[in-house]
Amino acid sequence: MEDKKQDVKSLEELLKAADEFRKWAVDFGNKLSKVLPDIEIPEEKEDTWEMKCPYEHGDTHYCIQPNGSVFADCWEGIESDNRYFSQGNVFPTEEAAELEAKRRNLLTRFRAFRDECNGDWKPDFTINSNKYFIEKRRGKIVVDYIWTVNSFILFGYFKNHEDAKRAIELFGDEIEELFVDCEAQ
Repeated sequence: MEDKKQDVKSLEELLKAADEFRKWAVDFGNKLSKVLPDIEIPEEKEDTWEMKCPYEHGDTHYCIQPNGSVFADCWEGIESDNRYFSQGNVFPTEEAAELEAKRRNLLTRFRAFRDECNGDWKPDFTINSNKYFIEKRRGKIVVDYIWTVNSFILFGYFKNHEDAKRAIELFGDEIEELFVDCEAQ
């Protein structure tokens, strides 16, 4: 009988403690709900960079048409100006625009040749096999290879050494002219 009274007393004390804790939690929640709206949470700053436009209203600049021809334009800061600029299609000089148009044309033709040579093959840098690329070394454009590191090569990778050599034969002079020895930047 004594144990039963002790158990009832312990249960009553536990219920009393639980009730006090509930009251404290409700009180704390009420206080917190009053102060939360006044707390300003700083916005997280994104680690970004925004490209700044160097052109002002009335500045002359040059753009490349879809057919590759270059035209002069006057900066007005309108949507079409901003679209051309955000796509890297606004240049300070006619020479720079013409150089870029030729580069884009060469890169397009080169990619088509490379992709035709490679077929379905894509470089896999988790596999230790040669991936061939073109570089300039000691004054000459040559074929080199890499196994496991993607160096983000401008002209991409070839599956076969012979195809990379053929690319130099077909496009080497243009690569020299447009990417190595060019003056307009």
